[in-house]
Amino acid sequence: MKFKYTYLLLASCLFISCGKDTTQNKNYLSDISIDNNKLSCDGIIMENHTGIINKSEFTYGEKINLFYDNMTGFSLQDSLAYPDMDIFVMNKKGDTIFSQKDLLKNTTEGFTEEKLNLTSNLTFALPMLPKKSYLMNFHITDKHGDGYFNLKKNFSIIENPLLKTETNGFTYDILYLYSQSRNIAVVDNKIKPEENIYILLENLEGYEIDENGKVDLNASISLVSSNGTVINKQENLFPTPVSAKDLKDQLYATLSISKGYVKNPVTCIFEVMDNKSKHSIKTTFDLIVEE
Repeated sequence: MKFKYTYLLLASCLFISCGKDTTQNKNYLSDISIDNNKLSCDGIIMENHTGIINKSEFTYGEKINLFYDNMTGFSLQDSLAYPDMDIFVMNKKGDTIFSQKDLLKNTTEGFTEEKLNLTSNLTFALPMLPKKSYLMNFHITDKHGDGYFNLKKNFSIIENPLLKTETNGFTYDILYLYSQSRNIAVVDNKIKPEENIYILLENLEGYEIDENGKVDLNASISLVSSNGTVINKQENLFPTPVSAKDLKDQLYATLSISKGYVKNPVTCIFEVMDNKSKHSIKTTFDLIVEE
């Protein structure tokens, strides 16, 4: 299990699509505010990888989809609607920290209102941070009229509650799990055999830097099944000092559990220590390997 550092980032991703609505249940989103003119819909459905959800607290890295059910009121051109959308995320001070405008600016295709099903996607990641609160704002407009539909929802981001973390002298901004295989943050404890999982630390601080800009670290990672069997254990993951600049940008370790019988849950223990200051961080979490 190789340990290294890189510039890998889980960036926020926002986009919009028009297509057939696949949702069945009308479990509409609550705790939102709507300001609209002419444009309206029956309700808004929010989903993540588990299905329909209705909440305002999200795990860092979690992805959601918003479905606008039966939106009408567009100024039709040859019986076709032409929507557009802006998306903003604001902090508690009211500063816009992320925005994407005119998401359908280059889309020339029109849609009948019967087949128009707007979808917007949002990943709760940088520049958003855990332990912070924000406001999401989705602004739908009519390219050929003055109608608009403005949705606002307050939300907060938390660290993954699966991660039990102890620090001694180290500080960090973000600690999360990421599945390279699925290209999503792991916000529950379910993974597949052979799935590549990353433990990622961003903006780690509290280590001593030598005259060459290097940090002398020691790190280890182990996987233990519930019956006590050690599946894998790697020590001395930093055989040579590492760049303090790269370390601050991001530090990660990888893990993967091979196919075969595994006694669930599998406990992962990841530890990092600065050999000079003796500052350290340890995180422990359980995973369920689903065959």
